[in-house]
Amino acid sequence: MALLQQWHRQRPWLIGGLIGLATGIGGIASTWVGGAAVATSGSVSTAHEGFQHPLHRRIIATLERKPGLPYRSLQRELSAANGTLRHHLDILISEGTLTVVSVNGRSCHYAGAPAQIEVLRGTGIVDEETAAQMIPTGLSTVQKQVVARLAQIPMPASQAEMSRDLGRSRASVHSAVTVLRRRGIVDANKLDLAPHLIGLREGTIDYDWLE
Repeated sequence: MALLQQWHRQRPWLIGGLIGLATGIGGIASTWVGGAAVATSGSVSTAHEGFQHPLHRRIIATLERKPGLPYRSLQRELSAANGTLRHHLDILISEGTLTVVSVNGRSCHYAGAPAQIEVLRGTGIVDEETAAQMIPTGLSTVQKQVVARLAQIPMPASQAEMSRDLGRSRASVHSAVTVLRRRGIVDANKLDLAPHLIGLREGTIDYDWLE
């Protein structure tokens, strides 16, 4: 003890350092139980816990508003760099947060499981690609116009009236309606949208029209 008192008088910085070191070692040791580290207070967490990347939120929000966007259209909507967007899309796809379906040769992106595909599966269509064909993406110009007109009120009474409304020939409108019926987009029995697309008229669906 006398020796320590003498060191303290001659080298106070040394004693202070030793005390600090001993306290630090004691603190570290107190966090180990059975060879495993435990926090002295609170809980261990990471900087990413409960965190979602802002671009992820923007991707999902965009696809909820405009389901079926292909990659380039989605990239334009988000003004995102090519490599960055592909990286984050891969993450969302691997998590099951985003679905990619081939429609008319295009890779169309949907937030989660496409709601329209889920509705179609309820009608007995279980093949995802077949169901996706019944979603109004990848339409020709005339097909787009027909679907857009059928989403408006009042409804056209006939294809002849629709052709006048659109300024298209009866033959082109008839051809478009035939294709749309085959794809399940227009009702097979009347000149109206298929039941799963009534949301277009109600404004709850906003598909990006694609050539």
